[in-house]
Amino acid sequence: MAETNGKKLKVRNNVHVHDDLALFILSKLPLKSLKRFGCVSKSWSLLFQNPHFMNMFRTHFSSMSSSDHDGGDTFLFLQEPELPVTHEYRYHGAFYLLPNERFEDRIRLDLPPPFQVDDSNIYVLSSVSVNGILCLGQDRKRGRVYSFRAVLWNPATAEFRVIPPSPDEFAPPYRNPVFYFHGFGYDRVREDYKVIRYISFFHLSDEEEDVPFEDRSYDPLLEIYSLRSNSWRILHVNMPDCYFEKPLGVYMDGVCHWWGKTDSLNVEGCLVSFDLSNELLFTTPMPLHMVVSCDVYVERQLVLLNDSIALISNYFNATTFHISILGELGVRESWINLFNVELIPSIECPIGVGKKGDICFRKRDDELVWIDLSTQIINEIGAKGEIYSCQMGIYKESVLPIGGINS
Repeated sequence: MAETNGKKLKVRNNVHVHDDLALFILSKLPLKSLKRFGCVSKSWSLLFQNPHFMNMFRTHFSSMSSSDHDGGDTFLFLQEPELPVTHEYRYHGAFYLLPNERFEDRIRLDLPPPFQVDDSNIYVLSSVSVNGILCLGQDRKRGRVYSFRAVLWNPATAEFRVIPPSPDEFAPPYRNPVFYFHGFGYDRVREDYKVIRYISFFHLSDEEEDVPFEDRSYDPLLEIYSLRSNSWRILHVNMPDCYFEKPLGVYMDGVCHWWGKTDSLNVEGCLVSFDLSNELLFTTPMPLHMVVSCDVYVERQLVLLNDSIALISNYFNATTFHISILGELGVRESWINLFNVELIPSIECPIGVGKKGDICFRKRDDELVWIDLSTQIINEIGAKGEIYSCQMGIYKESVLPIGGINS
């Protein structure tokens, strides 16, 4: 009660917010918050079944471009064929910055010296720069045995650091290691850059090998590299029962993420996440809307879309791409199928996301195109990329030194 001119007035505390205004406000909130607010009322728990709300949420999500606001340029990494093309089909790695997201305005940067002699089979680990630093990986072969090389590189200062091999990489001749890169990122607690990889071992026939068969180990390993110690060590964590592809992981806020497949058709699987600070591994089951029984292979790719983990899924040779974003790690129900993008049949697979939030896809003729999610308009970039050999991400320049070890 309040008193004015001797009269008592009743103050109303139950101010009602109109439903349309409430939905408009809710559409601006992060997905994790929306999931938690579902307990407020039944209508709020069914927000993602409300077409009107979903249209507002998609519009707001598509309009965001945090990478653009925070600075940085889109980078495009290609494996370009050597000219003139010969029967050997030799390819060279090429790193471009696209300030205006058009290939005609590209800026080509020289790769660091370790890759200037041999620049084939290179890829950008996690398709991301961390504090202005990229991690370039290269698959190589020494005789019959495969090996892996990685280099930390700051394009702005041309500084680089070669990551040494681990003791387990020099496998005895009776087994062949195959490397699956899972992450590159920054441990904020220890101020340390780290690299994660998974090693599978396969038998190599060698009649001269004197190690008894029962003493030969083919158990896979999960390894982590620390720039601060300049060394690799084995991680003793429980890995999910799945197998992996490369280099399709993403990094965000101190956590590396990659997709683990649990069946050959990739119909089922999970998001595997590794926290670089506490070195804990946890999983998030796949979105419910793609868990079906079918005989068609499912193609998936993880990307970062407006500061959210997004999973792009489609059935092989299908023209509909399902884009789901994750609200909370470890919670299967927090996946939201946000976009169903119907594309022309010639669109084959996603490549990455540019600074404006548009997704780059590759066509069957190798031409790269932009897809605007808000309009679903397709525009060509002006470049071609071979299948499985082109990547896209955001590069944010920094002149800070890599640090950690001496040249």
